Amino acid sequence: MSNSVIVEIKDHAAWVVIDRPDVRNALDTATMRELTELIEELGRDPSVRCIVLRGGGDRVFVSGGDIREFKQAFSDTETAIAYEATAEHLHEAISLAPKPVIAMMNGHAIGGGCLLANACDFRFCSDAARLGIPISKIGFCICPPDLQRLARLVGVPQAKRLLMTGVVISASEALQIGLVERVASPETLVKETESFVDSLVSNAPLSLKSIKEMSRLYLEPQLTFEDGTPWYREVYASSDLQEGIEALSAKRTPIFNGR
Repeated sequence: MSNSVIVEIKDHAAWVVIDRPDVRNALDTATMRELTELIEELGRDPSVRCIVLRGGGDRVFVSGGDIREFKQAFSDTETAIAYEATAEHLHEAISLAPKPVIAMMNGHAIGGGCLLANACDFRFCSDAARLGIPISKIGFCICPPDLQRLARLVGVPQAKRLLMTGVVISASEALQIGLVERVASPETLVKETESFVDSLVSNAPLSLKSIKEMSRLYLEPQLTFEDGTPWYREVYASSDLQEGIEALSAKRTPIFNGR
């Protein structure tokens, strides 16, 4: 286990901390792969009945992807698709885990951080948190499973609003539209999450597993990452994407031309 991911197992719950303070807990490729393997491993561990994801510190859950990788990761279409597939493998591992996964957002959840939380079964956040998926402000393409997860939480019109405008919303608005299930003060968030975890781990593990698997198979039939290929090839071959990444690095407003 790297220094970027910390795991503590207590009372049948695995608390997984994404701890990358130098980049506001942003996810690079190595960390995404490490988390994917860890979630799969914890899913197989009979001593673990629930998984909690949180960010290190008390201000940020996950600030998105690590922008230091963007120029290389999105240098050409095929590389971009491979990068996005890495993120989706993580989200799918969470979705397929045979036990409940909770995102405890002890701070901001932006871009990939919000998408990561959406893949979890439950989302708790601090009332100081802000959430958003500003992919259109850079020129990225959302993959179909991520769009589907978001729309199931907030509905299609709200999903379009969040993605098309790139707006970052407050915790109270996130609760109102269904993006999170519970909002607590920074001082009580951990305690409230622990109480909810206790209510899960005291129940029959096979019942929890069956509920999650049936929900996925019968209530939530899944789109696949590959379903988005036509859009990936259009968006990730565009000059707009390169402009968006350059503007993000330079901290200026991008000028898009639709090509």
